Amino acid sequence: MSATGASATRLMVLAAVAGAALAMDITDADKLPDDAPRYRWPDEPLGWALTTHLCLCLVGYLGLLPTAVVLEAAGHKWHVLVQLAGALVAFAGIVFGWIGGSVHNAYARFGWFMLGLLAVQTAANLALALGAVASGRRARGAYRAVGWVQLAATYVAMVLGVIRFLSLCSYTKMGQCVSHFVRGSGLFLGGLAILVLMRLLGAALVPLRRPLEAYICALMMAVGLVGAFTEHNFLQVPPADPARADTWTHKDLQHTMVGILWLAAGLLGVAMTWRSHPRSRNVVPAITFAATGVVMIIHQQDLAMSSRVHFLFGTAMVCYGACTLCEITLLAAGAVDDHSSPAPIQYATVLFLCASGLALMGANRDMVLLLINSGLDPATYAMFLLSCAFVAMLYCSILVDLYRALVPAAAAAAAKYRPVFIACRRVSDATLAPSEPPSPTSLSPAGYYA
Repeated sequence: MSATGASATRLMVLAAVAGAALAMDITDADKLPDDAPRYRWPDEPLGWALTTHLCLCLVGYLGLLPTAVVLEAAGHKWHVLVQLAGALVAFAGIVFGWIGGSVHNAYARFGWFMLGLLAVQTAANLALALGAVASGRRARGAYRAVGWVQLAATYVAMVLGVIRFLSLCSYTKMGQCVSHFVRGSGLFLGGLAILVLMRLLGAALVPLRRPLEAYICALMMAVGLVGAFTEHNFLQVPPADPARADTWTHKDLQHTMVGILWLAAGLLGVAMTWRSHPRSRNVVPAITFAATGVVMIIHQQDLAMSSRVHFLFGTAMVCYGACTLCEITLLAAGAVDDHSSPAPIQYATVLFLCASGLALMGANRDMVLLLINSGLDPATYAMFLLSCAFVAMLYCSILVDLYRALVPAAAAAAAKYRPVFIACRRVSDATLAPSEPPSPTSLSPAGYYA
C-alpha cells in the first residue's frame, strides 16, 4: 500500500474510533432552551391542496422541466413539447400551493419568481420553435441559460419549502440557520456538479484546463475569507462600554480559525495548481477537508445531540478527504485513463461530499431541536442523510445517462466535450496518451500552454 493510501486508511480508522468514543446516551445530557418546544414535526396534515401542490411540482420541476433541458442540450425534437408540458404542470402546482397555504412567507413569495422564470422560459421556447426569433447561437445560448437558472431556482425552492414546512430559521437564530443551509448547499451541489462533469468529460477532467483542485481552492479561499472576517463580529468596532461588548466563546474562536484555515489553504492551493496540467492533482484541499472534519468531530456544542450531528458532518468530511487522497494516487499512477468512466473511488468521493453538505445543512440549531423533540437518534438521522445523498446521485446519473443516450452514435465521442469546453482544450491526444502517465514536459506550463 502506498503512503497516501495508508494515510487515508488511518483517517478512516480515526473517524471510527472517535465515533465509538462518542456513542453514549444523549437524552439526559441535553439542556434544552426555552424555545425548544416550538421545533417539532407538524401535527396538522398537509391537506389536499398542498398534497396536490407537492405532487405536481415534483412532476413538473424535477421530472419534465429537467428532462426538457437535457433534450434541448442533446438537440432532440421533443424538447419543445416536454418543456410546455412541464410548464403547465409546474404552473398548476404553484397555483395549488397558493390555494392551500399561506402566501406571507418566503416560500410563497419565491413562487412569484419561479412563475416569472417559467413564463420567460416558455415564451423563449415558443419564440424559437415558431420562428419568431432567429435560432442563432446567442438565442439558443440564452434559452439554455434560462433552463439552467430554472434548475438552480428549483433547488432553492425545495430548500425554502423544507424550511417552511418544518418552521426552521424563523426565530432567534436565523443567521446561524441560513449559514448552515448556504454552506451545506455549496458542498452538496459541488458534489453533484463533480459527478456530472466526471460522467461527461472523463475521469481526469482534462477539458477543464486546470486541475479540479484549482477551482475548489478558489472557492475555499472565498469561503474562508468570508468566514474569517465577516462572521462573529470580527470587524465590528468595540463599544465604548466594555460591559456591552460581545464575549467570544470557544465556538466563535473555532469557527473563525476554520475560516482562516480555509483561506490559507485556498491561497496555497491556487498558487500551486492554477498553472498546472489537469492531471496534476493536488492534496491541499483533501488535507484541509480532512482536518476540518477532525475539528468538527471534536467540536463541542451546548446540546449533546448537536455535538453528535456535527460528528456526522466531520466524519463525512474525513471520509471525503481520505477518498480524495486515494483518487489522486490512482490518477498519479496512471491507473485511470483520461477519457474513461470514473473510477469507483471517485463515486465514493462524490458521495461523501454530498453527505457532508446534507449533514451541515441538518446541523443547524433549529433542526437539532426538532430531532430531539421528535425522538430521532443520530444513527437514524445519518442513514436518512446518506439515503438522500444516494437519491440525489441517482437523479443526476439518470439525467446524464439520458443525455448520452440521446446523442447520436456518430457523435458519441464528441459528446463528452460540449462546445463550452472545446475552446479550453489545449492538449492533444498525442501529448498525453490515455494509458500513460503525464511526462514532466507535458506537466510544465510552457509545454501545456504552448
